[in-house]
Amino acid sequence: MKKHSLRVLAPDASLLSRRQFLGYTAGAILAMCMPGCVSSSERRLNIYNYSYYIAPDTVKNFIHETGISVVYDEFSSQDVLFAKLKLGAGYDLVVASDYMLRRLIRQQIIDTIDGFKYYSDMIDLVKKEPWSSLCRYCVPYLWGTTGIGYNRKYVKKAPTSWNDLWNEDYVGRVTMLDEKRDAIGAALIKLGYNGNSCDHKQLAAAQKELTHQKHILRQYTNDYIDGLARGEIWLAQAWSGDISRAKDANPNIDYILPKEGSFFFVDSWCIPKDAAHKREAVEFLNYVMQPEIIAKVTNFTSYPNTIATSMPYVSKELINKPLGYPSAEMMKRTFAQEDIGAEEKNWDKMWESIKFKN
Repeated sequence: MKKHSLRVLAPDASLLSRRQFLGYTAGAILAMCMPGCVSSSERRLNIYNYSYYIAPDTVKNFIHETGISVVYDEFSSQDVLFAKLKLGAGYDLVVASDYMLRRLIRQQIIDTIDGFKYYSDMIDLVKKEPWSSLCRYCVPYLWGTTGIGYNRKYVKKAPTSWNDLWNEDYVGRVTMLDEKRDAIGAALIKLGYNGNSCDHKQLAAAQKELTHQKHILRQYTNDYIDGLARGEIWLAQAWSGDISRAKDANPNIDYILPKEGSFFFVDSWCIPKDAAHKREAVEFLNYVMQPEIIAKVTNFTSYPNTIATSMPYVSKELINKPLGYPSAEMMKRTFAQEDIGAEEKNWDKMWESIKFKN
């Protein structure tokens, strides 16, 4: 038996998060693993990605096609990713969201990428600034929007605003994302401010809003798909692709982009500067971003990808529903999360206070 190895580490194999889905477990991926250690002479690749943010057979097929051994680990949030990279965890390829990408570039944690073949095939969204400059350091992968998922069986009047996540009628049935940029950002937008604000008075007002909301919340979590589908959660700050999958499991699930506006995100592959297997990382990028391969990722995760030439292979059902591919009208109400520089520490302190203090 060959030694090519695939290892998946999840914070909790029972959890299904952003980049997660119903009915699929870490055990299903682990079943693809080959026993035995990877020899020092063998080509290998260490990948760090969001949980279940890839098709089930993508890595397995890459291993089979190239003979490169893969150690595949998963993280639950961008803060976890950043902490690991700062410690020098030895990853060769990671997935960073747009604001984190800028932070990693600013702190010189990631390297430029040479040899990627499919930049010319990418969608217009990532051919414009700031992405046309950022693409020196990344390969844009999947994208989507942040909004509100809800269960129509229990929420009789469809939400329209971020204010609906503060509705006292739903005490214990509301969740917010366990990502400071999404949760604090939503509170800022709710108050009429920029979702990337670094104004201390505006941030203090957002903190007050989130503190007031805590008695309504069930929890801060990125694991809400099952809860929505089962009726345990009625309203959730959510990512679009997750709600698409939840809706497949329960037709009562729906999604809105709040009228005040919200974020769109682009998650990108990056290569850390201390990566030991950069050639293998680029080889994986040139494999996974092939139009037919990346279309399978989109069909599985329900998140649109950045390769325009993949569209003939993407599920028509996904293309035709706003949860998969947002309309132009929806996109007009979205904006990107920006790198906030040194103010990140203030946001970190504020987030810790919101989550862990009464």
